[in-house]
Amino acid sequence: MQLAVECAAQTHGHPTAHLSAGAYALIVHGLAHGESLDAAVQRSLQLLADWPGQQPVTDALQYALGAVRQGVPSPARIEELAGAGTAEGLLSVAVYCALVGEDTRHGLCLSVNHGGPSGAAGALTGALLGALHGETALPPAWLAELEGRPTMLVLADDFAMEMTQGPALHGPGGSSPGWLARYPRA
Repeated sequence: MQLAVECAAQTHGHPTAHLSAGAYALIVHGLAHGESLDAAVQRSLQLLADWPGQQPVTDALQYALGAVRQGVPSPARIEELAGAGTAEGLLSVAVYCALVGEDTRHGLCLSVNHGGPSGAAGALTGALLGALHGETALPPAWLAELEGRPTMLVLADDFAMEMTQGPALHGPGGSSPGWLARYPRA
């Protein structure tokens, strides 16, 4: 959480955006380690509780969880969750769309087919759904047209390796030379 908050501070001016990024990182981390989306959100809410200024982010996540039980998803509901397009609103949209989507395609379509900031909502939702289901859950026609797919596959595979084999990559005997070539230390 701390690292995500610090990184977000480099590009986002508002403290709530920093905490939204931290919560999002916790959720993706949980998904990468096999948690359900609901469990990852609940864990994020628990860890957020100790941070000053967390209430807007906590409220947005709880709002998303509550909206799941409000009936059929609609663009109006997604726009309501997004609000003014703040970081916590977009986090809420991403969690909601990933939870209510019938499948990956549906969740992604929900996240971008509304009048709010759909590009950011789609990117955040896509990462959640990708961490949950992997690339095989995407429609093959989408994958065939994906610009930069080879690079994306390497990054996704490396992310999965870091999440599952991190200690072996950075063991007491040093780091893997191939890993250091791709990801040099500062």
